[in-house]
Amino acid sequence: MKTPESIQDSVAAATASTSVVTAIAAKATEFQPIISAFSGLIAIITGVFAIWYYIKKINKIDGQDSSH
Repeated sequence: MKTPESIQDSVAAATASTSVVTAIAAKATEFQPIISAFSGLIAIITGVFAIWYYIKKINKIDGQDSSH
């Protein structure tokens, strides 16, 4: 059987971990606009590279190598 002290320790540990998770969730919502902006920037850069890649491939297929 658990002693009252060990029960209190278990409750304290559970409460502390709940507080830590809540604090992390609160900070995550504060940084959400920054994360969204960064993700959008990565998507734009990826799209530009995809367009560049396909233009190079189309030019190569057409016989117009643009690397010269």
